[in-house]
Amino acid sequence: MSQSNSFPLYFTLEHVDNGYILTAKEDTGSLTQEAAFRKEVVTEDKIHARIGQLFHPDALNKEFPVVFRIEAAGLNTYKTDDEVPTDNLMEAKVAYAHFVPKNISNDTVVALVIEDTQTVEVYGLDAENIAKRNNTKVIRSGGIPLLRFPYSKDGQKHLASMCAKISIHNVTHKEVLQWYAEHMIETETASPAKSSNNQQ
Repeated sequence: MSQSNSFPLYFTLEHVDNGYILTAKEDTGSLTQEAAFRKEVVTEDKIHARIGQLFHPDALNKEFPVVFRIEAAGLNTYKTDDEVPTDNLMEAKVAYAHFVPKNISNDTVVALVIEDTQTVEVYGLDAENIAKRNNTKVIRSGGIPLLRFPYSKDGQKHLASMCAKISIHNVTHKEVLQWYAEHMIETETASPAKSSNNQQ
């Protein structure tokens, strides 16, 4: 199992009479195909161990820290976006918005102007915070919170009315995907000896 296939991590948990209903990604999928989700019932005494398994500690590269940000958000907080394809484009956008802008203060919202669709998009925690403050709903695309506005005078004015400080960055889908491909974490290839040991 490679680190790139295990993350990002999405799962939902519902407490029921006999334990929990857990919906999580299968350990399958690729960069071009979204992994399928499956439901399972987990008893009270096994839920902590099962959640621990979801974090795939065996997939982490040695001496490479990974940050997990855990949120408890009700599913009714989100609405589904059927327009955004379920591939790695959204993950690439989030990574691009997080790492590319420099010298951004904590109270500044990073927004990407997507030239392909002529839209302005805000992702992740910024999108959720803006939505909560303004009593609106975020789009949930591939499990990632998203706010989208038309790239027009009215659209930009609407976004500006919802947050005080904005950093705008123009980009195309091609540029985002190219940057993402060049900056993805390369997973170490297991040696033959290690692979044979894992099979025992």
